[in-house]
Amino acid sequence: MDGPIGDARERIIATAQALFSRFGLRKTTLEEIIHRANVARGTFYKHFSNKEVLFMEVVARESATLTALIREAVREAPTPQEKMKAYLKVRVRTVAELANLYEVTRETASEYSPRCEGVREKHLLEEQRIVQSVLEDGMSEGIFDLRAPKLTASAIAMAARGLESSWMLEANSLEIEEGADILLEVLFRGILRR
Repeated sequence: MDGPIGDARERIIATAQALFSRFGLRKTTLEEIIHRANVARGTFYKHFSNKEVLFMEVVARESATLTALIREAVREAPTPQEKMKAYLKVRVRTVAELANLYEVTRETASEYSPRCEGVREKHLLEEQRIVQSVLEDGMSEGIFDLRAPKLTASAIAMAARGLESSWMLEANSLEIEEGADILLEVLFRGILRR
């Protein structure tokens, strides 16, 4: 029924990711995952103790994907300002595409599994490190003027998480770009009249 062990595990994860993103954790049955992945029940249990553990694996992978895409976009951007723009835009677009990660961030993580909160927090810390690095680079280049880059990075990452609201995710690509530009303008220029 299944090929090499690694192939079966990957098939289970890919199948579950598609089903979870379409139907959610609660409505996706273990039987449907096993059937669509074309694996035996024993093969499933060889890799995952239950559906919730599989869901956590899917969320962890989506989180790792998001982090990798953010790192790549930030690395490719030429200036600190462009790096911040790339971070924000990639984050908003990608979270909208990674339905399972978004579902965990939108709903209470404990509703799915208290262990999912650890995945969310690990990802948030990674984002904060990336943003802090961009801020510190901008400070060393004389572009940004900050007293507390670590605290500022934390605030920016939390604000970016706030963009996961339904209006942002339901917006079209141009609206997302415009919303990110407005947020960046506030971030770079502030709201005080000069």
